[in-house]
Amino acid sequence: MKQLLLFDDPTTAVLPVRYYPDFLSKPEADELYQHCQQLQWQQNQIRMLGKTIPVPRLECIYGDEGCDYLYSNSVLLKPLAWTEPLAKLRDKITAATGYSFRIVIGNQYRSGQDSIGWHADKESSMGIEPAIASISLGSARKFQLKPIGGKPTDFWLEHGSLLVMLPGCQTTHVHQVPKTTKFVTTRINLTFRPHVGGKF
Repeated sequence: MKQLLLFDDPTTAVLPVRYYPDFLSKPEADELYQHCQQLQWQQNQIRMLGKTIPVPRLECIYGDEGCDYLYSNSVLLKPLAWTEPLAKLRDKITAATGYSFRIVIGNQYRSGQDSIGWHADKESSMGIEPAIASISLGSARKFQLKPIGGKPTDFWLEHGSLLVMLPGCQTTHVHQVPKTTKFVTTRINLTFRPHVGGKF
């Protein structure tokens, strides 16, 4: 595994993230990508500006029993039981980072029109100052992270890579995956998160 990297931030000193570009070998990443194709994806509805619209990507959630996840005060995700590959991946990430996780939320970006806008993951169900670990599979997409009120840093997350947003990141920074007019194939993103509820 390559040495973890801290991304330079042009507006401050260092972004509050750690990056493992080859966390999974290519065969491991390919196998996990195929497994993820079989997960129970769904397109949820979100309430924004007084309107209900489709979330511009597919989503799924797996995790410990009772660890429901509500975001934007309108989308409630109820976890299915861990699959064996997802549970093994969770344990591998915990061993590498020291952070524990109880749910994984999957986002599937089917084309350049699938996206997620600027946001911070500050849902109370994750507790105070959570660490969030993000595995990228498939096509690379631009990922942007910026200090609140600052300028974004753009970078591309590779197939099989791990990006960890460290405790405090969700308080000081926001992030997004913007739309693109360029041709891109499917990207799957698995975000492992803590949870303060549910059954242990």
